[in-house]
Amino acid sequence: MKKLILVLLIVSMSTSFAQKNANADILKASEIFLASLSSELKSEAQFEFESPERKTWFYTPVPRKGLDYRKLSDQQKLLAKNILKASLSKTGYETALAIMQLEAVLKVLEKLPEANDHRDPEKYYFSFFGTPDQNETWAWRIEGHHLSLNYSSENGKIDSATPLFFGTNPAYVPANMPLPEGTMVLKDETGMGLAFLASLNKEQHDKAKVNDKAPYDVVTSNKALAQIKQNEGLSFNQMTKPQQVELMKIISHHIKRSPNGFANELMQKTEQAGLENLHFVWMGGEKWGEGHYYRIHNPVLLIEYDCTQNNNNHVHSVVRDLTNDWGEDVIANHIKNDH
Repeated sequence: MKKLILVLLIVSMSTSFAQKNANADILKASEIFLASLSSELKSEAQFEFESPERKTWFYTPVPRKGLDYRKLSDQQKLLAKNILKASLSKTGYETALAIMQLEAVLKVLEKLPEANDHRDPEKYYFSFFGTPDQNETWAWRIEGHHLSLNYSSENGKIDSATPLFFGTNPAYVPANMPLPEGTMVLKDETGMGLAFLASLNKEQHDKAKVNDKAPYDVVTSNKALAQIKQNEGLSFNQMTKPQQVELMKIISHHIKRSPNGFANELMQKTEQAGLENLHFVWMGGEKWGEGHYYRIHNPVLLIEYDCTQNNNNHVHSVVRDLTNDWGEDVIANHIKNDH
């Protein structure tokens, strides 16, 4: 049954348009983009691979390092978007663009003057750590408000695509905004979690729900090292077979933002760590409009979702690889083999 679940989910992710050659596409797109930059812009975009900046990440609207997308020419912006497109699945790319457009909604909601750039759909930053090379270790990041994409590559292969953060504010777009009323960019992340909770019987519910109040944010926030209490919540083996399938669908939905090949690998790593070790945790309210939080985790995978801020109309979601954020295990092996 476990194998069948994963096979079905892996097949379902075949619609991603970043296939097995995703890393080659990313490498080519990055090389072309960097070659188009002036020395001044390139100096803003590039860091040493060992720079502490590589693991300094934010999903809030704070000052950032990296190359500001707004400084680019129209042609360079197209080249930058090619990197974003190659770094995500089709679903992930479309969602990322929609998240960026929510900045225009916030500008209206917050009644900011046109000249104020605090909310700007183009206020995103591109950073490269090391030099893009088929035979070397390097990394890249694309980041701005409610979007943080962090990747590393070694010897022509994507080693890590986490932390991967998607957020929305507002989660539900009101009337008279730049986007249509009712737009919910992360609607499925919300709906699938609420539906799964509703499927639980009382005994299961009592195990899953560990607190009546949801946390203000995802518990691991923007820490470089994510740590979570294992074995908390409802375990995989305490779920019915249909519930197990639904849980795996939620996992797949979050993971499939990444390129198909990497998403499949993370699913396989999750299985190898033991599906029986998967746990589902809920905190807070149990319907839309109430502050709520859920978490899915085992020793490898961590998925967090939180909707509490802005009167419970503000979503944060993150995928972490507890064994390989930033490609750390691969990098450790690389250093070991060189000495």
